[in-house]
Amino acid sequence: MVLEMCSNPLVRRALLLVFLLAACGDDDATPDAGARDAGADAPAIDARSDEDASTDSGAEPDAAEPEDAGGEGSSVIVGVGYGGVRVRSLDEGATWIDETHLSAAGEDDMELLRGAAFGAGRFVALGWRFFSSPDGATWTEHDNPHGQWAGAVAYGNGRFLASGGGGYCARSTDGMTWETCTDVSDDDGFTHVRSVLFHDGRFYAADQRGVLRSSPDGDSWTVEDASFGDAWAGVVDGAVAVVPQDAPWRDADLQLRGAWRSHIERSTGGDFARVHTLGMDNSIFGANRFAFARGTVR
Repeated sequence: MVLEMCSNPLVRRALLLVFLLAACGDDDATPDAGARDAGADAPAIDARSDEDASTDSGAEPDAAEPEDAGGEGSSVIVGVGYGGVRVRSLDEGATWIDETHLSAAGEDDMELLRGAAFGAGRFVALGWRFFSSPDGATWTEHDNPHGQWAGAVAYGNGRFLASGGGGYCARSTDGMTWETCTDVSDDDGFTHVRSVLFHDGRFYAADQRGVLRSSPDGDSWTVEDASFGDAWAGVVDGAVAVVPQDAPWRDADLQLRGAWRSHIERSTGGDFARVHTLGMDNSIFGANRFAFARGTVR
């Protein structure tokens, strides 16, 4: 009986129609079930994608506009020395980058940079040649107004002031345009100045005859201590005092110093550790406290 029914063309068509409808119903059910499964997973995947996209898009503006650009800025330390080396640190002297040189294996020559300072939003690095930088990475050379070497430079009272060979004086309000000022040791012949400090509203300069002088602006100099006794001065316990030439640069617990022929060493209260090796057989100038400078870069 069943065989006869199946052999009937009308029955076969009816059975085929039922089969097709059942198959279509299964196809419809499969996407629905898939949609439910995807619906359980898809929102979580989409949410993660949205979070990733939000984080990435947030990182782009942050990279273009650093977190510290909106006020205080980034602390940068610059070191200078033989062969015109200039190098900077963005992490309190732990690592050093953007190293620049004028020559290899520098000596006491025209390329030696003896002093660095920061003021008016700019670093300066001076020797026979005068340079400035907004960030310690990119440097521009400027005219030396008196043609002698600068032994040290400091910033205060709205200006940079530098002195060195023969006690010649140079000053600048922006670190780019320099003018001569009154020679520090004018009454004492061609006497070199080794130290320039700014302390308690005045610039202090110590010369190689051991005379300490001061000035608020470089227009005129007053002898503070004719028996100071040394050319190397620093501030100790709030007063200008003799400090050895090779004493480290210090800012609170952080100390930095250069080692002859290439190394920078760092201490944060304990022993010094080597943190960087300079290239081209150059090193930081031996008067460390004048060869390093800290500034805030925005």
